[in-house]
Amino acid sequence: MDNPEPLNIDYPNAAPVIAKFVYPDWKSLYKLFFMFILYSIVGAMVLVFFWRDAKDWATPTVKSLSNLVLYIITMLLTIRYAIRKSNKQSFSTFNFSFNRIPGWLVPVIIISALALIVGLERISSLIPMPEYVQKIFEKTFTKNVFSLVTAIIAAPILEEILCRGIILKGLLKNYSPRTAILISAIFFGVIHLNPWQALTGFCAGLFLGWIFYKTQSVIPGIIIHATINITASLFLFLPKHQRGLFNLLGMPYYILLCVCATLIFVGGCVIIQKKTLPTTD
Repeated sequence: MDNPEPLNIDYPNAAPVIAKFVYPDWKSLYKLFFMFILYSIVGAMVLVFFWRDAKDWATPTVKSLSNLVLYIITMLLTIRYAIRKSNKQSFSTFNFSFNRIPGWLVPVIIISALALIVGLERISSLIPMPEYVQKIFEKTFTKNVFSLVTAIIAAPILEEILCRGIILKGLLKNYSPRTAILISAIFFGVIHLNPWQALTGFCAGLFLGWIFYKTQSVIPGIIIHATINITASLFLFLPKHQRGLFNLLGMPYYILLCVCATLIFVGGCVIIQKKTLPTTD
């Protein structure tokens, strides 16, 4: 006996089902940020306790390796927490949005990112970093392989997965694109945990968020993020008096660079706007 065909029955008088928000909304980001801080503090306490009894072999390279491990663990725990909340809220398996992108987009976003760096550096100068903070950053980034891996590989991949692949992806389903991108950029700036990186992080986050919205993929953001961090890392290898584009080029050439960078960045955005369309999952 054949199985009966399933019945397709409509219920016109049934009450409408009210859809819940997709994780996250802006309120749930407070708790996510708290979890990020909690994981960071616990990890930092473990490192402080560990290095207290390991001063004999605590070389800068070993410390950089431990900082890399701590950063990866902290970000993975935060990402794991966000994914679990997302799966629970949506009752589905999370998709990381590693969607393929067209080949022409890669050079466009790299050139646009390089142009954006000029503006980000100008913005960062609005809040001068105190000398004692600069020394802390120099001690943290010791110009070895593990510091470079943290800046140009681990941070772009993990932060883009969290801030664009999870947070912005959910926000875009709850709010308008402008609101979602703005909220995700604020979160991206805040997790840098200092005002000197938070401001530039917010500005870069607006561009990164827009790119994710246009491509529905975290891959372009990873490329842009890595390009920015690679350039910033290269400047750290210059003498202190030559760090910064203004100090390196001087006034006439710096103004010319700012004008060219603005035109290039706007041109890149126009190309991306015309050749990409936002898609839905």
